[in-house]
Amino acid sequence: MFIKLKGSSLKQKLITIVVMSAVGRAIVFLALPSAPSSLGPDEGTYAAIVQWTAESLPVEKFPDYGAGLYLSGRSFFLPANALYRIGFAPLDAVRLTASLYGLLSLILAAALILTVLRINVGSRLLSKQNENLIALLFMVFAFLPSHFVWSNLGLREAPNEFWIQSGVMSLFVIHHLGGKYLVISAFTLFISIIFTFSARPQTGWLIGLTALIYLSTKFRRVETPFLIAIVLLGVILGTAGTAGTAGTAGTAGTAGTAGTAGTAGTEKVDGYISIVKLIDRVPIKHKENQVQAASTIETLDCPLEQTSVINRPPDRVSTYLCILWRAPYMSSTFLLRPFIATDVTSTASLIAALENIIWSIALFLIVYMIVKRRGIPHFDKLIPSLIFFTLYVIGAGAYEGNMGTAFRHKSLILWVVLTTLLALFWRDSQVVQEDSRGKSTESAV
Repeated sequence: MFIKLKGSSLKQKLITIVVMSAVGRAIVFLALPSAPSSLGPDEGTYAAIVQWTAESLPVEKFPDYGAGLYLSGRSFFLPANALYRIGFAPLDAVRLTASLYGLLSLILAAALILTVLRINVGSRLLSKQNENLIALLFMVFAFLPSHFVWSNLGLREAPNEFWIQSGVMSLFVIHHLGGKYLVISAFTLFISIIFTFSARPQTGWLIGLTALIYLSTKFRRVETPFLIAIVLLGVILGTAGTAGTAGTAGTAGTAGTAGTAGTAGTEKVDGYISIVKLIDRVPIKHKENQVQAASTIETLDCPLEQTSVINRPPDRVSTYLCILWRAPYMSSTFLLRPFIATDVTSTASLIAALENIIWSIALFLIVYMIVKRRGIPHFDKLIPSLIFFTLYVIGAGAYEGNMGTAFRHKSLILWVVLTTLLALFWRDSQVVQEDSRGKSTESAV
């Protein structure tokens, strides 16, 4: 019934899944058309800016978007730029960069899993049930169709996910593994915040805010002031590195069908990105994201919204309260739609609706197991990821205006859902210790 952790059975399974993912990515890379995919038309824009900058043309003169798009995506564009310089076509360069980031996310997750088990379980025996649970969830992370597809197209989802995942995992390592990992984890957290800003500024703010909220609960620890300083410095540098942009999410155009993205766009802000201005713009961007969308996310009426005063900016307090008022509806829409019965407008939206059945089952199981187990086991270890999940779902729910882009952006939190399921279904009592005569005696983790 029990298998040895040190016998590397689980390690071999995880490596096999990583190799399968790499092979699958190679096949997809070779099979993709030479033109931007209809599932991600922004590939064309990103390929164009890679070629533009690689040829040393002034980025501020890049057609339509200027420097803003480049500044808000450098952690994606610079590696693609390097691939272009060594001979890859611009479109192939952005696709390969995204695919490599997706593979790195998988490797990072596997490395953390094996490190945690090695430290916390060591030479004891891991139950077959727990081993299979890890392997199953890891397989879902690697091959859930939409998540796999987005990380193979030349889009920013894969680099964004990698740096978010890296930042949240750094917080976990700092406070639960610590010791010799402290310095390198603090540095990784710092770098992750900066690079998240340069993958998508909005999520840069969220990862910085996540770290600050979490660290405020650990203020009695001696290293916390230093870590808070690191986070603040990362936010400042990340903000400075993307100065001149206020986001690059899809707005008008062809956005809207499930599995497609809108035309990338940027907005200039005088000198810096302000999180206050970013929040102020959320209702406006939500409306803009509805333009020409085949599957729009309806705007829920808010009793506090100012509608009687023409040509007057809305009151900031009212704006924020309306975001909170709409949060339950908008967040559930973001997580669960499109529905098969009401939201299908195309083949792509049908596929998205079918996959949402998996999401719905996963979320139902989370709620059911929380009630059954009267909480989340090892909750303290999940706090950073759950903070980010909450902020992201509320923010994305308020921001998204069409179901296609929302469905694509939802892939960034798949790892949080799977990690929560792992904690809820983990069987603590099923780790055993071998005695000197080769027999096993039960021992809880």
